Amino acid sequence: MIKYSTLRRSIFVVLAMAMAMAMAVSVKAAGPASPIGVSGVGESHLGIYIADIATGETLRDINSNAAFVPASITKALTSASVLTLMNSYDRYETRVEAVGKITDDGTLKGDIVVRCVGDPTVESAYFDEAGGFADSIAAAVVATGIKRVEGTVVIDSSLMPEEGVPDGWADEDIVWPYGTSHHAANFRDNKFVLTLPSRKSVPYVPGLQVSHTPAKGSLKIDRKKDSNVIISRGNPRRNGESITVSTPDPSAVMRHEVMQKLRHNGVEMSDAPVSADGDDVASTLYIHRSPELVDILRSLMYRSDNMMAEAMLRSVAPGQSRASAVKTELDMWETRDVDTRRVVIEDGSGLSRNDRLTPMFLANVFTWMASHYKAPDYVSLFPKAGCDGTLKSFLRDTPLEGRVALKTGSMRGVQSYAGYMLGGDGQPTHVIVIMVNGFTCGRTALKTGIEDMLLSMFAPDYVRPVKQVTKAPKKKGGASRTKSQKSRKSSKKKRRV
Repeated sequence: MIKYSTLRRSIFVVLAMAMAMAMAVSVKAAGPASPIGVSGVGESHLGIYIADIATGETLRDINSNAAFVPASITKALTSASVLTLMNSYDRYETRVEAVGKITDDGTLKGDIVVRCVGDPTVESAYFDEAGGFADSIAAAVVATGIKRVEGTVVIDSSLMPEEGVPDGWADEDIVWPYGTSHHAANFRDNKFVLTLPSRKSVPYVPGLQVSHTPAKGSLKIDRKKDSNVIISRGNPRRNGESITVSTPDPSAVMRHEVMQKLRHNGVEMSDAPVSADGDDVASTLYIHRSPELVDILRSLMYRSDNMMAEAMLRSVAPGQSRASAVKTELDMWETRDVDTRRVVIEDGSGLSRNDRLTPMFLANVFTWMASHYKAPDYVSLFPKAGCDGTLKSFLRDTPLEGRVALKTGSMRGVQSYAGYMLGGDGQPTHVIVIMVNGFTCGRTALKTGIEDMLLSMFAPDYVRPVKQVTKAPKKKGGASRTKSQKSRKSSKKKRRV
């Protein structure tokens, strides 16, 4: 017969063991399970490959052959492909022609045709030399002696098939400048400023429609794919609210501005094109040249410009589809013995949620590029930690500031870093690829964890200074805000679009 005390002790032991097991499971599920050391980043969410370029020694390998959503580190792959397949100093050339006969009295019996080839930099705010497009055309027309055009300005996009945005781009991205399409004709970074409630657009966007629904709360903006209708809902500020959004049809904006400049310079023209026949003579009026490809690549990598990255991808297969450009890219890497299995590429920017890359694939690309004669150009494209672009605050004021050159990538549930560790001479010594999908912790905590991992590997003696937390002194008098004050502050925050 079992004594009561013995039974009670047995029950207690069983319960204690069960509680311990439950706690162990809980810790395993919620606690740090990776070298990043942050709760909410399990090993299954993580892909890492870090290796010495010279010796091939692997310093860290976690799920390096698993496919992850890469986000904007895809731009590093696109840039490598462009530099490998093309001349770094090539430029886009947009040719402007007078198509038709020019009579002795200065009449062009035809049209002024702009042959667009996908240059993403025409009148871009990021390149001083890309400005003056419409002014240069007007000056060239006047210098030719043309005073009147029987036709009009025609934007010819036939040299590059229009495809719109990739399927994997989210609908909510389309309205914003980072989600703008790449076209044959791109103008002023394919964005404009919309002012509500006046519905004014700068630059002027022909054919734009704005459908506004007054409602309580902050202003919300939307636009569907391939639509010129901006849908707004909410309550604009009393003195107006200006929002930068993507341009539905950049070719219409380009045409309008060129026509305005021509008319301003005294050139008469109609709004309708003249039907061309096979005998029409085309004479070149002006050739607009973009910045060099390497400069476009550097700008887009530092700023993570999606539209320019799409242009760069399309440049490896001129006049062909996006799918053809992707095939050209992957075929090229396969001929260089880079394993492309499990790799899925839908765009050149990484904004597509359908893209999949493996850490090993990217590491192999980076290793190959480090030995290429264009390595100096390629490495120069990457922002440096604590110094440049999207990496300006990363590893700042640490021994790795300026010594780590990485492209960042982020979207909902995704944080990625990919690039190089640099030696004292600025040459790449290690490849670094870190891809995190599906994390549940805060993004700031995740970035700090990645910083700590890199510091522990490449600056093991460094100890982060402890931040001093000081409490702000209480204000004398009314410590709490009134209900109306709180409401105004809350409303102000919500209006940030």
